[in-house]
Amino acid sequence: MTRAAWPDLRAGTRRVLRTVLFAPLCACLLAAAALAAPPPRGLIVELRDAPEHTEPTRDVTTLALREDPGAVQRERLQRVIAAAGLANAAAAQGAPALRPQGRAAYVLDFQRSLSSTETETMLEQLRASPEVAWAEPNDRESLQQSTTPSDPFFPGTAGQWWLQPAGGSDANQIDARLRGVPNMQRAWSMSTGSAAVPVAVLDTGITAHPELQGAWLPGADMVSDPAMANDGNGRDTDPSDPGDWVTDADRADDSLTQCASHDSSWHGTIVSGILAARTDNNEGVAAVGWNARIVPVRVAGKCGAEVADIVDGMRWAAGLLVSSGRGWLPRNQHPVRVINLSFGGNKPCSRAYQGAIDELRARGVLVVAAAGNTQGAVTRPANCRGVVAVAALNRDGFKAHYSSFGPEVTLATVGGDDVGGPWGPLLTDGGLLTLYNAGSTAPGAGNYARSFGTSFAAPIVAGTAALMLSVNPALTVDQLVAGLTKSSRPHVQSPWLARCGAANAASCLCGADTCGAGMLDAEQALFYARDPSAYVRPARAAEVLDNPELAAASAASPQASPNVPSEVEADGNGAGALSALWLCLLALAVFMAAPRRA
Repeated sequence: MTRAAWPDLRAGTRRVLRTVLFAPLCACLLAAAALAAPPPRGLIVELRDAPEHTEPTRDVTTLALREDPGAVQRERLQRVIAAAGLANAAAAQGAPALRPQGRAAYVLDFQRSLSSTETETMLEQLRASPEVAWAEPNDRESLQQSTTPSDPFFPGTAGQWWLQPAGGSDANQIDARLRGVPNMQRAWSMSTGSAAVPVAVLDTGITAHPELQGAWLPGADMVSDPAMANDGNGRDTDPSDPGDWVTDADRADDSLTQCASHDSSWHGTIVSGILAARTDNNEGVAAVGWNARIVPVRVAGKCGAEVADIVDGMRWAAGLLVSSGRGWLPRNQHPVRVINLSFGGNKPCSRAYQGAIDELRARGVLVVAAAGNTQGAVTRPANCRGVVAVAALNRDGFKAHYSSFGPEVTLATVGGDDVGGPWGPLLTDGGLLTLYNAGSTAPGAGNYARSFGTSFAAPIVAGTAALMLSVNPALTVDQLVAGLTKSSRPHVQSPWLARCGAANAASCLCGADTCGAGMLDAEQALFYARDPSAYVRPARAAEVLDNPELAAASAASPQASPNVPSEVEADGNGAGALSALWLCLLALAVFMAAPRRA
């Protein structure tokens, strides 16, 4: 088996700051940290005993509308809205526009930001109606990455260590200790993936990259708010990522007022690269699936993603009927069995999310979601029932400093561990090297960079599930989850690290109650997939980490958790604002990290 050639990292280097005036930068970041979370612009409501959305029927000869089953439900909902006084609450905008959402719900779009008080008042009025099954805000969810991609020559790494065989010991140099990686290279001896098992990437969309040629299937753009979409329109069948940058001028728009200014993230391109970059082609980087296909579903734009757009993106990816806001989008002709979702917010799982997840699971679709980067509770939808929630590990198996954790996590794998933790650069692993884009606002040339976050741990698990289906297409969702968990390796142990918990939320030791069943082992997962009934989990003792670097890190700094960025979500109360202290610490880390020349 041949390996993809190492990329020309000179061409793909994303340069970090060489000089910075730290005090003015901190002042700027402190001001940005004071911003409140973006508020919702609408609500999601489902009426009791509401039928599933269906397309109107037309006369085959005249194309005249024969029957519109949705008209009865819209009229019913409009009566509920009027009785609840929402048209008056919406002031000058009048009654909200209605858009079918999910299986049987509707988005009430007020086409402006709603204050926290307005939102709660409207929800209280709607929930008081006996006609309403449930109602919730159409919140905006954020990317689950801990930092922007760093320079490919970040210290302490060499190439795509996250795809290499698990191994190493305390006697090895630190960059050769790979006790947390998912054994992907060994799994490839059984399967390198199949074009017949596409994975849906619900993210910011896709950009052109030489190593994604042939990897895309037709996709969709679910971003319904034109200001967030940044492409001049709402929902359509073009999943291209035009960039999600936000400028100070953009923030004059009501949709973007409470969003911090930043460059484009190219988040969807990074996730797609981890899953499906062309492999064994003597160019660039490798991916989990050598010949994998992705269905790009754009759900996020400037300032994140709205819940309604994420939920409809999930349903569209599975081949279900979804509204375009002006009619109905064409159904996905390549329904997927695996969905990767790397967005989330700091709230309990909602009815909109749970309903869609249950519906998809009943149709044999597995949803894999990033656990979050809050050093605290698992974010949604990873905290929903039936989701494979993925926490992030350092290369050597302990929890990455930023990763969320808790009993909702299904399992963990590497997500990159940057310098932002309490031990700074002492134990960093340099991040996951994969695809990127050179543009700071609009798309530029395709290149390569290293990334960190549970956003990038999740597609490793989603890609492994696709490999399992390549080996055995008959696997059920329950079998996929059982295979991922039963085949996982035990979490590492160490005398120098404390167990993850409220007092040790950064770099810490995982357990079943914090990071799931164990560490992903792709090779063993494929053994399970071959014959689930005959699979026997190998007897494996937990690796014990006991080395001078851990001892030095433990002595240099306590394991107390530093402030970290919360996931920004449109709840209107400011709870999602970035921590100013964390931003300043991150700026200092960037200042200290100078790129090395090859």
